[in-house]
Amino acid sequence: MKKSCEIVLVNTQLPENLGSVARGMLNFNFEKLRIVNPKFPLTHEKIVPLSAGAEKVLKKSKIFNSFTESINDLNYVIGMTNRFRAIKKKEINLEKIINLIANKNNSVGLVFGPEKSGLDNDHISLCDYVFKIDTNPKFSSLNLSHAVTIVCSKVYEILAKTKKTVNLRDKKVAKKNDLILFYKILEKSLDESNFFKVDERKKVIFQKIKNIFSKTELTAVEIRTLISIIKNLKK
Repeated sequence: MKKSCEIVLVNTQLPENLGSVARGMLNFNFEKLRIVNPKFPLTHEKIVPLSAGAEKVLKKSKIFNSFTESINDLNYVIGMTNRFRAIKKKEINLEKIINLIANKNNSVGLVFGPEKSGLDNDHISLCDYVFKIDTNPKFSSLNLSHAVTIVCSKVYEILAKTKKTVNLRDKKVAKKNDLILFYKILEKSLDESNFFKVDERKKVIFQKIKNIFSKTELTAVEIRTLISIIKNLKK
């Protein structure tokens, strides 16, 4: 089941953490890693020693220049966060994450932001859910590799104890590349209609618009319908 689940690291700042993440993933049988715009060369001397033998995770990892590019082929994207944000996202519990992973029709990304600030609102607006690790509320900040290891451990433990079954006849949620294409067309149409009255507010407003659509698990057919509506309205 974990073959359908990938760890996505966004703007990781410390090479030591990348090595430790690979180690924590393999400890719990996770091998698929996506790395988005790391702030160090992937040949850094500190990465492999900290992986402690989990080099195959590093060798098989996929490298991306942008977050949108990294999630294009995923059906569900879950942002890991430990604080409240201006954009209100649906929170997901561990059982729901397991259900998504257990469905072989799904490809699921568990996304972790940079060490200093975590995921920003642009990242969160493209996520379907957010997940919070329970920690001491007075000291909630986790090291990146610890956070990844905890989540992988929790998923591994539940999957090892239970055999999840899902209804594979449920609708198949569109991959993110379909949704991102829709966002591009919608943004362009709104620009052309002068919807964004104040340029300085455009980014925040469009984040909120994306958040509206991300609350609904749209299929590829539904997204094509929305695109068709926009194009016909422009006519």
